[in-house]
Formats: sequence, structure tokens, C-alpha cells
Amino acid sequence: MKPFRIDESEKQRILGMHEGATKRQYLKEDVSQGMTDIERYNYQRGVQCFLNKKGVRDNEGNELKLDGSIGNLPKSKSAQAIARYQGMIKVTPDGVWGDDTMKAMPEADKKIFKDCISEYGDLFDKLFHWLGWD
Repeated sequence: MKPFRIDESEKQRILGMHEGATKRQYLKEDVSQGMTDIERYNYQRGVQCFLNKKGVRDNEGNELKLDGSIGNLPKSKSAQAIARYQGMIKVTPDGVWGDDTMKAMPEADKKIFKDCISEYGDLFDKLFHWLGWD
């Protein structure tokens, strides 16, 4: 699949058309797009770490495995926990960790999330976090 870029106004126009055509927005931004496989793996482990630290569990009440795999609803345990967290912060619970979720996070949660990303990231993530650049 070949990636392509659109500007912000075109993205908003497309999302607006989609929202107008349906009652639920199925198009979501995945903040891990554009990452290498190892970066995505580390980032997703950071998301799982964050959810565990917040005490957000899957639908069966289990803590998440830090396996770097998110998956999709309804089967993915990590997506179930993401959807639960999204409901807690008043975001449409779709199980996708994206910009809407990141923007709605309380500041205290953002700190925990950054700590987890640093903990499971590479040397640059750790350095940026130590310097406060994240």
C-alpha cells in the first residue's frame, strides 16, 4: 500500500462528508501510522502500560499483557480496555487509540502516559522524556 498525504482542510472535508453520511464516524486517526514496526510495538506497549497503571481492564476484568498488540473490537483485549478508558474520558468508545483520545486525556493521565512511552520506548524516547521534550 502506498501512503499519500492530504492537508488538514482536506482531511476535515473528507471526515465531514463521512460524518454527514453516517451516524457514527468509522474513520479514525491511528497515532501509530507512519511508525516503524518496532516503534509501533513500543508505542502500543506504552498504551497497554498506561491502561494497566490506570487500572483499566478488558471486558473480563483482566490486566493487559504488554505484548505490543492492540487489535480491534470486539475481540481484542487491549481494544476493549481502550474503549473503557475512552468512555471514562467522554470519547466515543471505538477501541482505537488516536488523537481524540489523546486530546481528551486529563493532564495527570498524560504524565502517566508519557512515563509509559518512555519506559517502553527506545533510547531517544527515554532521552526526550528525561529532557522534558515529550
